Amino acid sequence: LGVGAWLAFENIGTTRFLPPPASSIGSVPTQGDWPMFQRDPAHTALVPDGAPVPEGELKWRFVTQGPIFSSPAVVGGRVYLSTGDRRIVALDGESGEVIWEHRVSGPVNSSPAVAGDLVFIGLRDGNVVALNKDTGDLQWQFRTGGPIHSSPAVFEGVVYVGSGDERVYSLDATTGAERWSYLTGGRIMTAPAVNGDVVAVTSQDRYIHIIDVGTGNRRLDYLTSDTGGSPSFYENVVFAADQSGAVRAIDWRRRVLPFEKAARWMRTQLFVWGLADAPPRQKGLVWSFRAPGESFVGTPAVAGHHLYVGSRSGVLFALNRSTGEEEWTFAADQGLVASPSVVGETVFVGDEGGVLYAVDATTGELRWRFEVDGPISSAPVSVGGMLYVTSLDGTLYVIK
Repeated sequence: LGVGAWLAFENIGTTRFLPPPASSIGSVPTQGDWPMFQRDPAHTALVPDGAPVPEGELKWRFVTQGPIFSSPAVVGGRVYLSTGDRRIVALDGESGEVIWEHRVSGPVNSSPAVAGDLVFIGLRDGNVVALNKDTGDLQWQFRTGGPIHSSPAVFEGVVYVGSGDERVYSLDATTGAERWSYLTGGRIMTAPAVNGDVVAVTSQDRYIHIIDVGTGNRRLDYLTSDTGGSPSFYENVVFAADQSGAVRAIDWRRRVLPFEKAARWMRTQLFVWGLADAPPRQKGLVWSFRAPGESFVGTPAVAGHHLYVGSRSGVLFALNRSTGEEEWTFAADQGLVASPSVVGETVFVGDEGGVLYAVDATTGELRWRFEVDGPISSAPVSVGGMLYVTSLDGTLYVIK
C-alpha cells in the first residue's frame, strides 16, 4: 500500500492538473532546418541520409568582437546566433548579412532554440528570453535564480532549460509562465534533452536526473562522474558521457522506489568494508563503456547503429549503440571538447587547434579537413549542404 501511494504521488504530484500549454510549438527539425542545440530535443545531432554533404570550402564568415561559446540555429534560411560580444543576431543564411540584432547584458553561452515565431535563449544574468524571430523584439522573459549556460529545448509548447540555481525549469513557450521547476543538487551547465515522457539533464552533483515532463517529479537519478556534456536519447535509452572516460546507456523508463537509495548506500558500505563481494548495481543501467585515461566532455551523437563521442585527448570514438562495444576510433590533432554531429554517412567534429574533420561514419577514415583561426567551440551545424561552425576567435564559419 505504501509503495502504491508513493508511486501515485510521484506520478501525480501537485502539478498533474496544470492546464495544457498555450501552444504546441517545438524546436523539432524539419527538412533543411537545425532549430536548436544538437538539432532536436533528443540531442541526436543527426541529419539523415539524403541531405547534401559539405565538401570543405569556405563560403562566408561572420566576425564578432568576442569568443563564441554556442552553436547557431538555422531555420528558414536564417542563422540565429548568440555571441560573446553581448548580442543575439539573425543573419541571412546565404550572405551572412545581419537582419537584426538584440543587445543583452553580457556574453552568452546558451545556444538559441527556434520554435514557432520565437527564438529562445538563456542569459548569464539568469533570464530566459523569447524574441520575435523576424524582428528580434523581446516577447517575454523569465528570471531564474542563477546564471544560465544551458541551452533551451522546446517541445510541445514547453521550454525546458537549466540554471545555475540548480533547477530545471519548465516554462510555457508562448507566455513564459512557469509550469514547474525541479531542484537538483548542483549547478546545471548543460542542456536538457527531452522526449515525450521525460526530461534528462546532467548536473554538477554528478547525477543524471530524469524528470517526468507532466509533473516535474523525479523518475530516476543515476550517479555518474563529472559531466561536461548533455544527455541524448534514442528510443528507451538515454546516453551520457563523463569526464572519467565512461559512456553509459540508461533505461529512462525505470523508477526509483521508496528507500531504494538508502538500501543501496548500505550495500555500498558493506562492500567498502569487505562484507559484500560486489558493489550494488545502479538501477537503469543497460551498458557502460570505459576508456581508461580518457575524458569525455561533449554530448554523444546518435546515428543508426552508432554512438559518437569525442575526448579531451583528441580521440573520436564510435560505439555500438546497442551494446557499447567500440567499433572504431579516429585521432584528431588536438583535444575534442565540442560535440560531434552526423550528416548521412559522415561525422563532423572540430578540435581545440581549429581543425574541422569530416570522418567516414562507418569506417572512421578521414574524408577531409578544414582549418579555422581559433579553437572550434560548437558542434558543426549542417543545413542544405553547408556547415556552420563557431570558434573562440569570435567567428562563425560557413563551409560548403
